Amino acid sequence: MKKAATTRRYSREFKVAAVARVTQGEAITAVARELEIGADTLWRWRKIILEKGEEHLHGVGRPRGRPRRQPVKTENLRMAELERLVGRQQMEIRFLDRALRRIEEQRQEKRDGGEAASSKR
Repeated sequence: MKKAATTRRYSREFKVAAVARVTQGEAITAVARELEIGADTLWRWRKIILEKGEEHLHGVGRPRGRPRRQPVKTENLRMAELERLVGRQQMEIRFLDRALRRIEEQRQEKRDGGEAASSKR
């Protein structure tokens, strides 16, 4: 039986210690492998500390006031709804384009040079 995948959470102290090892000269990949974290995660922590300072590294859990990301399913439904809307608008544009062409053709037929109209008897 497989264990359910869970998101690992790290304390601020753990993150700062990991980044300190990298800044002291150890390779990011070696530190990441030893701590069993992704090298990209360690790289992101390092970037945050260098650009903003360690107080911007959040501790365990989600920061307060930060909204949860919409689930992928909701985003996919919204994307499908928008694609349907674009399709409907394209159909309306084609319809109106054809109607405009017909009206312009009828106007051109009426411009016959002003000659007397022939009548059938």
